[in-house]
Amino acid sequence: PLGGQFGMRLQGPPNELALLFVSVPPTAPQDLPPEADPEITARELAYHVEFLASDELLGRRAGSPEANRAARYLADVLEESGIAPAGDDGTYLQRVPMVQVEHHGPPTLVVTFADGSTETAVNGLGMTTSTRGELTPTGRALAVRYVRSAEELPEEPDPSEALFLDASGREKNQWLAGKRGYETGWGLLLTKGPKSLGRGESTPRSGRPRPAGDGDDPCDSVKLRGMFAEALDEGQIASVELRYDATVNEIDDYNVLGRIDGVGTEEEPGLKDEVIVFSAHYDHIGTAGDPDGSDKDVVFNGADDDASGVASVLEIAQRLVQDEKPARTLIFLLAGGEEMGLIGTNYYIAHPVEPLERTVCNLNFEMVGRPDEVAGGPGKLWLSGFERSTLGERFQEAGLAVIPDPRPEQNFFMRSDNYAFAVEGIVAQTLSSYNMHTDYHQVTDEAHTLDYEHMEAAIRDAYAAARFLVDGRLKPDWLPGGKPEPR
Repeated sequence: PLGGQFGMRLQGPPNELALLFVSVPPTAPQDLPPEADPEITARELAYHVEFLASDELLGRRAGSPEANRAARYLADVLEESGIAPAGDDGTYLQRVPMVQVEHHGPPTLVVTFADGSTETAVNGLGMTTSTRGELTPTGRALAVRYVRSAEELPEEPDPSEALFLDASGREKNQWLAGKRGYETGWGLLLTKGPKSLGRGESTPRSGRPRPAGDGDDPCDSVKLRGMFAEALDEGQIASVELRYDATVNEIDDYNVLGRIDGVGTEEEPGLKDEVIVFSAHYDHIGTAGDPDGSDKDVVFNGADDDASGVASVLEIAQRLVQDEKPARTLIFLLAGGEEMGLIGTNYYIAHPVEPLERTVCNLNFEMVGRPDEVAGGPGKLWLSGFERSTLGERFQEAGLAVIPDPRPEQNFFMRSDNYAFAVEGIVAQTLSSYNMHTDYHQVTDEAHTLDYEHMEAAIRDAYAAARFLVDGRLKPDWLPGGKPEPR
């Protein structure tokens, strides 16, 4: 198996890691992609979906060995298709480092009172911890800074102190307006909880994987309960020390990246330096428990979400590499970690294959496996954020059957990988035919529920749309008010 198993990480210099990825043989015959067909066909679309959404891949949870296996399959498909690699060290894989916290026991807080005595609060009994980033034990006792009015707020946070803001939520927002670093700069944040001590000691669940070193780390927070909350309210706690009994495991997930270099046109040779990113996410949400050999279905197969989008990008890529050379450079991004918060795409944006300032559009594919009657039925797609840019109307002017997102209240524009590009100022939208079916994020989202004839017709139309971008005949722009706020 590849790296990414919980608690394990492949060691060695990058070139050795690259060789491992290209030399590991498929684990079973079905891992081999079909012979590349330059045409977009229902047969190949079904093949890709059936592999990705098989029970054996256990729902492709980001960072799992099964997700790594899916990434290797996708890399094999791109290689078989003749698409150049665009990942790390000449491979198709871009490593996305992640971490996962595994708790072995409840966190504890050693409390030193004003009279010099000490007591220990335990998670679930005397206090409750809250962590939004890395676990940050204090490492030593931190003096408690009591702030009971806006005038008492220091100008800068102090990592050697634990901060207690004695105020309502609304008052805290008012006090902190314009203040920087208050969520990240203190050693610990303290709040008051209920009068009861709690029901008993509690070991937190192991957290889900998250990006490693993901920006500024929010302060850990502790809510004190019972006698500890009362002492905090009365100003009788002098210092606190937070301790964890936990291990932070390193996990490797992967983006799969291919490219076709642009050649420009006779009139505009510089088009070769502009970039179009075609994307879809291959991860899903895993299982509802360990498969135990019973008839109970516990695998979230994710056939429509988003094996269908991945299959679509693969088929478009195969067609593009066989057709006339593109004017613009094309990047194919099959991203991991979308279900955990666009992790793979955000990592790509931080480590792009080509500079983002040269990326003129991201066309994303999400849930295209079933017809949407509101969009016109089989073979028809809708475009998220249609009203935000010129992309949709230009597609329509070219005679392509792409309509506006018929359910704007669902905010689909902000719910897929395209949004990570959009907040960077890049015109980025998603093609879909999601019809609000009830198998979304259920174990019933199986490969046999998709309509592959619909997919073939829809993706052939999407390919025709893509050619306008590929050939340089269309450069989308934001419409007034359409560009989202930057990060």
